[in-house]
Amino acid sequence: MSLLPKFRRMKSYPPDHDYWYSPVGAPTSSGVKVDERTALKYLAVMSCVSLISSDIARLPLNLYRKRKDGGKDIVTDNQLYDLLHNSPNPETTSFNFREALQGHLLLWGNTYAYIDREKIGGKIKGLWQISDPGPVKVSRRKSDGAIIYTYKNQNGKDVTRTREQIFHIPGYGFNGLAGMSMISIAREAIGLGVAAETLGSSYFGQGTHPAGTIEMDGVLGDNRKEYTEILKKQYAGLGQAHNIMLLEHGLKYKPLTIPLDDSQFLETREFQKIEICGMYHVPPHKIAIHGHNSDNNSLETENANYVDSCLMGWITRWESNIALQLLTQAQRKQGFFFEFVVQGLLRGNSQARAEYYNKIFQIGGIKPNEIRSKENMNPVEGGDELFVMMNMIPLSQAKDLTINGDGTPPKEPGNNPEPDTKASLSDFFSEKRARKAAEAKSIQIRDKIAKQYAPLILDAAQAIVNRETKAIKNKIINMSRAGVSMEKFLDEFYRDFPEYINQKMGPVLRSYMNSIIDATNTELGIDGESLDTEIKDYIDTYAKRHISSSQGQMESLIPAGLDQLEIRAEEWQERRPEKISTDEGVRASGFAFQAVVFGAGFSTVWRIRGPKTCPFCRSLNGKVVSRGQSFVKDGDELNPDGAEAPMKIRGTKAHAPLHAGCDCYMSVI
Repeated sequence: MSLLPKFRRMKSYPPDHDYWYSPVGAPTSSGVKVDERTALKYLAVMSCVSLISSDIARLPLNLYRKRKDGGKDIVTDNQLYDLLHNSPNPETTSFNFREALQGHLLLWGNTYAYIDREKIGGKIKGLWQISDPGPVKVSRRKSDGAIIYTYKNQNGKDVTRTREQIFHIPGYGFNGLAGMSMISIAREAIGLGVAAETLGSSYFGQGTHPAGTIEMDGVLGDNRKEYTEILKKQYAGLGQAHNIMLLEHGLKYKPLTIPLDDSQFLETREFQKIEICGMYHVPPHKIAIHGHNSDNNSLETENANYVDSCLMGWITRWESNIALQLLTQAQRKQGFFFEFVVQGLLRGNSQARAEYYNKIFQIGGIKPNEIRSKENMNPVEGGDELFVMMNMIPLSQAKDLTINGDGTPPKEPGNNPEPDTKASLSDFFSEKRARKAAEAKSIQIRDKIAKQYAPLILDAAQAIVNRETKAIKNKIINMSRAGVSMEKFLDEFYRDFPEYINQKMGPVLRSYMNSIIDATNTELGIDGESLDTEIKDYIDTYAKRHISSSQGQMESLIPAGLDQLEIRAEEWQERRPEKISTDEGVRASGFAFQAVVFGAGFSTVWRIRGPKTCPFCRSLNGKVVSRGQSFVKDGDELNPDGAEAPMKIRGTKAHAPLHAGCDCYMSVI
């Protein structure tokens, strides 16, 4: 279709016609022009935009710093905290600033603010919103490809800003630079909704509703005007509704109008509002449209869905762009990050909150003062202890009762003598008992880390064993066609195998050992030096140890026949990955723990799990070693009481495991 007819129709409007003073917007099929500003006149759009914008604006936006133990601390003495939490500039509150910027995002798909920096050092002094995001042009500078922003300032002059000068949050888009206008995408749906509202307003605003016709014989002639005015005066308008109409001289009344509800007018208007809710992912009840929620969930559940499916996407955009554009790389590496506090939006009724607090309080998950803080109450003395369900004693004392120093379960209460003197109470809280409790906590943490990494170590071991058993089986099948002997094949295969072992097992062991190192540093209260070289040496040693075992086993079986090699390969596939996972879980943990302890100038002590431990490990229980020492040396022989036969030690043992399947551990002393 040619654009010329439309152009001619535009030119047909007189100079004083409202068309020339209307906001510019693309036409819709409904005949309504819609742009980002006129869309706000549609109540459903205004409701969704104001709802989301105010909810984002009212959330506390805090600056945190990560702790080594995985927690976080709020930071209030930083300039950025004051700008984003309180006031970004002398003229604007944080609420108004974020509400306006979020509104721009919901309408134009982009929001911009000028970053006022100090000339020396580049420290951020303030943030000033750009009031009209529509004309802002985002592009790349031809000279170096840097992102630049072009727009008109308050004086109407074109200005160009760099990425360091503009805080930009893009909405949904494809080019990676800017978001797309949500109003442009939903223009037709909004236009139809506006048209329906206009129709309804016109219907009820006309005063007279042409509900039908009056028929007569003949022609009124000059009396037409007078007769029409009489009808309007007596029967037209909302005040004359339902009056009895008296007709004379054979006049007949015939109804014409179809009521608007019969023409599904109301349904059309409501459907368009639901569509707008869908565009913004807002549950209908949030803008007073009831009966159209996703299912039969309670409003509390629907509110949680609103936070999850609607607000969290915008919150993540804010947090990630603040981190990228307002925090420096050095600050990010130091653990600084901004985060919205959304717990307030997820609060249920008082009964639900009480049940939630009670459950996590009983497992030591929250302190009384933390609960009081969430309920906007001041802290109380003694409210900073964690408690568990054991007659509600502090968690710091409960761990002493739940785990004995040697890992055995506590005795039954009935078998414990009642403390009847001050001396017994003093002994209960003695330094020795506290040290045992700390030791138990240490191994609990390492056991938890080992449990998390066990499946990863197992997968890597499975891949390694599968690779070597497949190669050996293929060699056995093709022995008659190949001129290379089995001995030479094993030499060549295992010469290059360390690279594959490092590829599969290296990253897993490195991550596992670093986790143990971090936990040990935290336990000792030290920063600790990098142990990357030691970890690399350990992984290389593991590869050599694996290859030595594999090649040695296969070469020893060659004289017995190739079928014995195949049987051993099948045994490897069935059992060896699990054995590697178990042994390396203990060995790598012991090596990493001991490296940190020795580096800090401490010694380690051998500890067993309990009375079921083998006699050989029990004979080492309590033995202490320092840097450069070992628990047993290569060639030593252990022959403790209860052992069926002596154990000949192969290889120096500076830490657990002593043998296959050993689950002993090291503690600091």
